[in-house]
Amino acid sequence: MKEYRFSEENAKKTIKSQTISRVPMILIAVIGGLYIANNQNGGAIFGNSLVLILTLSISAVAVTIGFLIGIKNGTKILMQNIYRITDTGIERTTPSGKSLSIDFDKIDMCKSMKKGLFVKAQNQKILIPSGLDNYNDILNQVLEKVK
Repeated sequence: MKEYRFSEENAKKTIKSQTISRVPMILIAVIGGLYIANNQNGGAIFGNSLVLILTLSISAVAVTIGFLIGIKNGTKILMQNIYRITDTGIERTTPSGKSLSIDFDKIDMCKSMKKGLFVKAQNQKILIPSGLDNYNDILNQVLEKVK
């Protein structure tokens, strides 16, 4: 049985790339929230430049702090994920202690994507992230045993 984990550096890179992809959604939410608040207050936010600047500054600080905390916590969580290749299958254990195992002979689909290797059995799915340490090793092992 061989175990695969994230190093701190790879976990941080993976979390940062996921975070960057969420930036447009956060910007739309903040701008939409300001627009709704402006309409509820009779144009008081956009009508007063001091209020607008103050509101945008507070929003930017809050979003930045949220991202930094998210990156820190996400990195810790990714580093606790364990992927194991056994003689019979592949297993993923999460920080909560939940374990998901798929036997090689029950795999319906195995697809290599940009995000990683997607393995699917009848009612189970595992995504092995491409940022995982020794990803190519686990990829080759899984693909070889699935053949």
